Amino acid sequence: MRSEQRGAFRLLSRYIYRDKPLLIKASALLLLATLADVAGPILAKVFIDDYLLPKKFDLTALAILLAAYLFTQIAAAWLRYQQTLKFTEMALDAVQDIRQRVFAHVLKLPMAYFDRALTGKLVSRITNDTEAIKDLYVQFLSVVMGNLFLLVGILVAMALLDLQLMLAALLLIPTVFGVIFFYEKFSGKAVQQARQLRSEINANLSESIAGMSVLQASNQQARFSRQFDQVNDRYYGARMQTIRVSAALLRPAIDLLSILVLLAIVWVFGLQMVEGVAEVGVLYAFLNFLGRFTEPLAEVTQRFNLYQQAMVAGERVNDLLDEAPQGWQSSDARVRQGAIDVSDLHFAYQADKPVLKGISFAIRPGEFYAIAGHTGSGKSTLLSLLLNFYQAAQGQIMIDRQPLPQFSHDNLRHGIGLIPQEPFIIAGSIAENIDMGRGLSRQAIETAAQQAHLHQMISQLPLGYDTELGERGTRLSTGQRQQLVIARALAASPRILLLDEATANVDSETEQVVQRALHELRGKVTLIIVAHRLSTIKEADQILLLSHGEIAERGNHQQLMAMDNGIYRSMYLLQQQARRIDAISSES
Repeated sequence: MRSEQRGAFRLLSRYIYRDKPLLIKASALLLLATLADVAGPILAKVFIDDYLLPKKFDLTALAILLAAYLFTQIAAAWLRYQQTLKFTEMALDAVQDIRQRVFAHVLKLPMAYFDRALTGKLVSRITNDTEAIKDLYVQFLSVVMGNLFLLVGILVAMALLDLQLMLAALLLIPTVFGVIFFYEKFSGKAVQQARQLRSEINANLSESIAGMSVLQASNQQARFSRQFDQVNDRYYGARMQTIRVSAALLRPAIDLLSILVLLAIVWVFGLQMVEGVAEVGVLYAFLNFLGRFTEPLAEVTQRFNLYQQAMVAGERVNDLLDEAPQGWQSSDARVRQGAIDVSDLHFAYQADKPVLKGISFAIRPGEFYAIAGHTGSGKSTLLSLLLNFYQAAQGQIMIDRQPLPQFSHDNLRHGIGLIPQEPFIIAGSIAENIDMGRGLSRQAIETAAQQAHLHQMISQLPLGYDTELGERGTRLSTGQRQQLVIARALAASPRILLLDEATANVDSETEQVVQRALHELRGKVTLIIVAHRLSTIKEADQILLLSHGEIAERGNHQQLMAMDNGIYRSMYLLQQQARRIDAISSES
C-alpha cells in the first residue's frame, strides 16, 4: 500500500468500524437484492426451455412464473434503494464527524502552524476534501460492494446453469483487474496533483477577495489574473491527464473485453450445439447474465477514479489531523493579581534569525507598561509570548509567580485580554460580538461597552445592542470597531490587558477615547500596550523601547525624553512634528 493511502485508510477505517452495524444491514440488503436480480434470468430460462420451446402453455404455471419474475424485479429495485439510503447515511454521518473533528482540531493548533498555512487551502481541506470522502462511501464503496455481490451471484448462477460457459465468462475478471492496475499506475500522480492545485485555486481566490481594495488600488488585477490563470491551467492539465487515461483504459477497455468474452461464450455454445447438449434457454440466460456481468465491472472501473480522489483527500485530511495541537496544562493555576515577571527571554521564528534577545522586566499588579520601537523590533512577538501563542527557546515568563506553561488554556484566556491591531468582527449582533459565546448577562455586556465609551453610540441605534453587523463589521467605522473589540476584552474582566497597536489605525478623536478608557482602567488591571503612536503611552509607569530584539531604553516618558540622543526622544519629536504638519495642512 502506498504511503498516501495508509493515512486515508487509517482515517476511514475508524468510521467503517464505528458504523459496522449499519454496514452489515446495507450488506444484507445488497445480498437480498443480488438474489432477486439473479433470479430473473433463471426464471426466463425456465420459461423458454420448459414452456415456450415445448409449446406447453399451462396458464397457472405461466402466471406463477410471471408473478415471480415481477416480484423479483420490484424487490431488487426496492432493496437497492434501501441499501443506497444506508450507505448515504453512513457517508453523511462520517463526513459530518470528520468536518467537526478537523475544525475543532484546527482551532487547537499553535499559532506557528498558521504562520505557514494558507486560508484557502485549509478551507479546501475542511470542505472539498471531506466531500470527496463522502463519494468514497456513496459512489465507490456502495457501487463496488453491490457489484461484487452481483458478480458472485451471477457466477454462481452461471455455474449452476453451465460450468463451461461460466469459465468462459470468468476470463473477464482478471483482465479487468489488470486494467485497474494500469489505470492506478498512470493516473495516481495526476489525481494527487489535481487535488493540490484545487487547494491553490481556493487559496488564490481567498487571498484576492480578502485584499480586493488593495489589489485594485495598486492596479494589480492583471498580475493576479495571470497568477490565477497559471494555476488554473495546471489544474486543467492534471484533470485532462486523468480523463485521457480514464477514456483509454476504463469503459472502452471493458466494452472490448466484454465483446471478446461474448464471442467465447457463443463459440462454446456452438460446440455444445454440435454435441447436442445445448439449451436455448441457457444461452438466453447467459447472454442476459453477461450484460449484467460486464456492467458491474465497467462501473467498478469508472468509480475507481473517485476512489483515487477520495484516498488523496483522506490523506490530506489525515495529515491535518496529525498536526500536533498546542499542549496545555490542566492545573488550577489562575491569573488572580496580574503580576508579570520576564527573565532572560530569547525567541526566534527561525533558528538563525533571533527576534528577542535577553528580555527581562517585572510588572507589579495594576501597573501600566508600554512597549515601543521601530517595526520589526519584536514588540508584537513579545505579546504573543505572553499569550503563550509561542514558546520561548530560553528564559521564563511568570504570571503571579507561576510559570506561564502551567496555566490551562481557559484559565489563561480568562485572565488575559487581547485587543489586536486589526479588529475581528463576526457577522452577528453587537451583543454577540461583545459576548463571543461566553454567556454573559446583558448587564455585563453594557458595562463593558460603557468602559469602552461605546454605550452611547449603541443606544442611538434603532435596535441597540441587537443591531446586526455586516461581515467584518463594515457597518461600523474603524474607530467604533476598535472600541467594540475593547469592550469584548473588558467583558471578561481580565486581570491583564494587552493592546497590540490598538490606536495605529484610528483617528485622533478615537485615540483620545481609547486613552480615556485606559486611564479609567489604570490601577484596576495590568496594562501592557504596544504603541505606534507614542502620545498614547505618555502616562505609562514604564516604557520599554525595543531595538533589534533588545531593550535599548527603559523609563517613563519624562525620563526617556531627558535622554538627549535617545531613540524614544527622537521618535516622539518626529511624531509630534508630523502631527503639527498634518494640523496645518488640514487648516489650510
